[in-house]
Amino acid sequence: MSNVVDIQAEEWASEVMGEKGPVVVDFWHHMCGWCQRLNPVFAKLPEAFEDVKFLKVNILDSRENRRLAVENGVMGTPTIKVFCQGRAVGEVVGFKSYDSLVKDLHQILDQKDACLDQSTPLKK
Repeated sequence: MSNVVDIQAEEWASEVMGEKGPVVVDFWHHMCGWCQRLNPVFAKLPEAFEDVKFLKVNILDSRENRRLAVENGVMGTPTIKVFCQGRAVGEVVGFKSYDSLVKDLHQILDQKDACLDQSTPLKK
């Protein structure tokens, strides 16, 4: 993957739940100052990761997007969640520098296999 894609709640099933590889999702909104500061940082992340999909969901775009954020335990913005095979395996909450975010995401992704092995598969 080489870029970040904005999605809506109706695309969630195909873009996240149906994906075999890791997916990193930034839950944000346009009125959040920290989200605005994180946007250019998040946009650079695909350069540091191979075979990882990067998505953004603006939680204020629609009622469905807000519901999606709640269903995924987003309590504040910005919240970055990492999903593997449709399951959340980690998160980073709040603004972080590029280097700090790369380090945190590498730690989550390095541990994802053990987390997936120990968790119960989701029912569809």
